[in-house]
Amino acid sequence: MRKVAFLLYAWGSTLLFAVLILWLASIPNFQAGDLVSDEVIKVVFRMTLYAIFFILIYRSIIITLKSTVERLSKWRSKREEIEDSEFVLIIETLVVILVIFATSTFAFFEEHVQFYVEGRNNADSTLVVNNTAYIEQNLLSEANKDILVSVMAILLTAVIVYSIPVIGELEMALKHKFEEERKNLRKK
Repeated sequence: MRKVAFLLYAWGSTLLFAVLILWLASIPNFQAGDLVSDEVIKVVFRMTLYAIFFILIYRSIIITLKSTVERLSKWRSKREEIEDSEFVLIIETLVVILVIFATSTFAFFEEHVQFYVEGRNNADSTLVVNNTAYIEQNLLSEANKDILVSVMAILLTAVIVYSIPVIGELEMALKHKFEEERKNLRKK
């Protein structure tokens, strides 16, 4: 039961953050200041959002794997330590690739949603002729820029997460510590 609650916490926080990103994308006429400062603030904010989102998805997958696959949670013997560390490295590499793909896809989807919100990316200035929507080139380049900023943040975060593998470790260590304390309290 505690494992399920821990997994719900990990995935629930990730899902709530995804909903927050989509909610922010649906706010009409979202401006932070004049043209230059608005652009800088939007880029920094977007990079921060997607860096946090990458970390949350990565953390959720790692916590799920470490909670369900015993070989990933701890080593059983000294002889298996090298083999297990290689296994963990392979799994972490695959998880990073999966999360890069998932968050990049989400960034594309989020920008697509934002494209149709009034006042965002000039969505109201599309030209409709014979039931066909024609989108101005500068609108597409603005949307592409936002997607590229998101992907850049995702890739930078992936490099940091992959080179410093502590994401998820702290929460797993706290989980194990609380489980051990509960066992000790039950013994007394």
